[in-house]
Amino acid sequence: MTRLRFAPSPTGPLHLGGARTALYNWAAARAMGGTFILRIEDTDRERSDDKWLPTIFEGLRWLGIQWDEGPDVGGPLGPYVQMQRLPLYARYARALLDAGHAYECYCTPEEVEAGREREKAAGRRPMYDRRCRELAAAERARLVAEGRKASIRAKIPLPGTVTIEDLCKGEITVSHEEIDDWVMLRPDGIPLYNFACVVDDLEMRITHVVRGEEHTVNGFKQVLLFAALGATPPRYAHIPLILGKDGRKLSKREAVTNILEYRDKGFLADAVFNYITLLGWSFSGDRDVFTREELLARFSIDDIGKSGSKFDEEKLLWMSGDYVRRLPRARFVAEAQPFLRGLVPDDAFASATGFLGNLLGCYQERVQVLAELAGKVAWAFGDAVALDDEARGKIEKESEARAWLAQYAEHLENLPLPPSFPSDRSAADAAFVLPTPPGTAPDAVASPFAGPSRLEHDARAFAEARGVKFGRFVHPVRAALTGTTKGPGLFDCLFLLGKERALARLRAAATG
Repeated sequence: MTRLRFAPSPTGPLHLGGARTALYNWAAARAMGGTFILRIEDTDRERSDDKWLPTIFEGLRWLGIQWDEGPDVGGPLGPYVQMQRLPLYARYARALLDAGHAYECYCTPEEVEAGREREKAAGRRPMYDRRCRELAAAERARLVAEGRKASIRAKIPLPGTVTIEDLCKGEITVSHEEIDDWVMLRPDGIPLYNFACVVDDLEMRITHVVRGEEHTVNGFKQVLLFAALGATPPRYAHIPLILGKDGRKLSKREAVTNILEYRDKGFLADAVFNYITLLGWSFSGDRDVFTREELLARFSIDDIGKSGSKFDEEKLLWMSGDYVRRLPRARFVAEAQPFLRGLVPDDAFASATGFLGNLLGCYQERVQVLAELAGKVAWAFGDAVALDDEARGKIEKESEARAWLAQYAEHLENLPLPPSFPSDRSAADAAFVLPTPPGTAPDAVASPFAGPSRLEHDARAFAEARGVKFGRFVHPVRAALTGTTKGPGLFDCLFLLGKERALARLRAAATG
């Protein structure tokens, strides 16, 4: 059975590159009808911290990446945290020592570094000089008597070559002389990455590994270790880096790297998931937006690109906006709720067709991320509104504007506008769905309240009766009601604002 895994280290939150790696492994497992495993690689004790685990889990789940086996869901081949598997690594290390595929090294860090410098000075690759590789028994006994503790190193066969049949890069071969006799197990019994990774992949029956191309050099070590254990390695796919605009490895200055920051900025999870998928894989030549079901129907590791993909935040924003526009109204209102706390009472979210649904509906075509909403809809709450400079200019530009605003306020007194939120607006909000459909007639909806179309028709008659061009009239009215010159249709705004607030704002602007 096909089995893939994502194996993060808890040294920080889930970042963009890690999310892509997880996504590709998950997609490959699902596309091939296999199993997706989450494994925590926490043997770097200086950098690992369990506090990051909930953040990693949360980031994956926000993206919709669910694992079949893992530390929090269990599974038949656990535990799924490396520091809980130390006896297993000790047993494998002992077997490799007994079979002559590893050896004990008693060198101090200073001696290892001095050996590397000697190799470098001799014009060779600066790596461990293998001084303990063929250590005599008497010398070993002397070092032990000194109180030295042994690490265990892999004994790379010399001479020879090793080949990776990479699903992304093709066939890659290197000489054994280029590979260090690397440390597998520290003296304290804690394994290093390449050793623990191989043991776990073997024990967890991993069939395919998709990971960043920086792991290619580890792949050679791991293939050799699988051979020493008499086992077949997984199929490897070392995927290219995510690049910045300059073609170099993406930096934190160019993009948010913590996936949950995208959530907190109001990006939709489906949009981020869709965009990350495209950083190395293409759905089709003329289509970038697709569903998860469509992804799984055609995803293949073999189709992952061979060159790095540039991260483009503008495209991500565009894609987020596209997903926002596609949301059903009820889902859009639900997704917006976390970004409106403190501005909108929770009970306003009870209905997607109520006041809040209508208000937010006016902005669904106008935002790319949900965090934009609070600043855009704030005008609809509170009795007063602050005018920005441009809005104030629209009023001051027209010498008669303040008189028009005062007269219009008196005129609206006699129109059946709905009450201002949070008064009971249910009858009005149930009758009209905003934004107002184009071409709707004033009496198209049966309601005791004046809807946006009727309000517009009435305002045109009001301006015409005073000999004022409608365009000159509506700009000061919008400024007075919303405090800005931009936004949804003016008469959608007037309908949403309700009688009490509309009158108060028109009169406040009229008096300056």
